[in-house]
Amino acid sequence: MTVLVQNLVPGLTREQYEGIAAALRDKLVATPGFNAHYAYESEGGMTVVEIWEAAAQHDAWFDNNVRPNLPVEITPVKHELANKVTA
Repeated sequence: MTVLVQNLVPGLTREQYEGIAAALRDKLVATPGFNAHYAYESEGGMTVVEIWEAAAQHDAWFDNNVRPNLPVEITPVKHELANKVTA
């Protein structure tokens, strides 16, 4: 089931996010199950939203590649999507 995963990373600056994202971008795009990645500044940090074909694919990616680079511990919030339409 396709999932939307939302991560609020308190205290993460845009500059820190951009450094992490630049280092992981090519690997992320090549990861099976990855569909989309968006990020925006939110109150107190950065919010990252991704679309994955399955929660397990996201979890493996996040635990092995993202979590070690974050300044704080976070828990991703996952939402199963009822419909997916792409251009």
